Amino acid sequence: MQLTYLDNAASEPLRPEALAAMNEAAATLSGIGANPSSAHAAGRKAAALLETARAQVARALGAEPAEVIFTGGGTDSCALALRGLARAACRQDPRRSQVVISQVEHDAVGLNARDLQEAGFQVQVLPVDSGGVVDLEAVSALDTTQIAAVSVMSVCNENGVVQPVTKLCHMLREKAAADTRDNPGDKTAAGKGIGSDSDSCFAIHTDAIAAAGRQEINFADSPVDAVSLACHKVGGPAALGVLLARREVNLASDRLGGGQERALKAGTQDVIAAVGAAAAFAAAQQELAETTRRHQQLREKLLQGALAIPGVKLASDAPAVPGIVQFVLQGAEAEGLLFALDQAGICASAGSACHTGVARPSPVLLAQGYSEQDALGSLRISFGWSTRPEDVDRLLQALPPALRASRKLAERERK
Repeated sequence: MQLTYLDNAASEPLRPEALAAMNEAAATLSGIGANPSSAHAAGRKAAALLETARAQVARALGAEPAEVIFTGGGTDSCALALRGLARAACRQDPRRSQVVISQVEHDAVGLNARDLQEAGFQVQVLPVDSGGVVDLEAVSALDTTQIAAVSVMSVCNENGVVQPVTKLCHMLREKAAADTRDNPGDKTAAGKGIGSDSDSCFAIHTDAIAAAGRQEINFADSPVDAVSLACHKVGGPAALGVLLARREVNLASDRLGGGQERALKAGTQDVIAAVGAAAAFAAAQQELAETTRRHQQLREKLLQGALAIPGVKLASDAPAVPGIVQFVLQGAEAEGLLFALDQAGICASAGSACHTGVARPSPVLLAQGYSEQDALGSLRISFGWSTRPEDVDRLLQALPPALRASRKLAERERK
């Protein structure tokens, strides 16, 4: 059976450029150890490859090499950022015990925020509107003198909605400056920001895992202090992530060990994977304009066909990256629908791959105000570097019978 892969937001196929770079690195290191921390000639060769890869990632993402930290994946990157930023701020100023996240964060942020709450932090959740966009009016109610860390995703991994991260950052900085004016004796209120001389402050992190390869990432021009990325989301190897973190930002890591990656991610680095990641990020950024154009065409084709099916609606009409599309399928349930699509050779999802196999409503749709029944009928289609128009054609051919089967199954279960 020919497989049609439309779940690229879960993981993109390995790019040829990444595979070639990894094979070349493996050949270079063939017959010798690949521990870049070793002082001998073999270690120096591995270290040279690692630092070249770090510089390539930095160049692709508008960062300095010293700002690139290799992690164990996207989740690891988000956990390191949120926990590290919050704990560092609180240690510096015990009044900073509040963590701010949005209502639609991935569990990589949400569950770590919950764990911080159990450790004594307060968690403030910013609501979203019916389109899934963070409500910026809620920012004005925050007391910035208590904030330790803020984390709001750049692009929602379920519906592709672009979050107003830049505007949120500016609002927070302005609010912090106002709080400082209102409390002239409190020099910790202003927040760090870019170019600030304040040493005790909150920091802002964004989960850009769903944005990479779909949205321009230029860390030098960004107002955030830290960015999390996952290499396999852009066609690189799995189990490797990147955290971009300003050199002046304090992170209190609980990853103790040999002191690798600015003493933030202890453990021997995977040199070959880092080389593959560098090639993938470089290719994704170089192709961004063409990818956006191609994904927009695929999206228009998908919407024209899918929205003509009764009971199918677009989950959000808010501005979104073209490569991630979420539908609400009335009267259906995702579990049965995805099974029927899989039987037809279509690889799709209901949302985050982390929840596959768990029949539960989409938390993003619930946050948008959908009913629990509608939130059970979610379908996410996501494009990648290898997606072609014929893939969308095959989905549109398979979707109507799969939807009928799912609705019949859901109706029987409700009886």
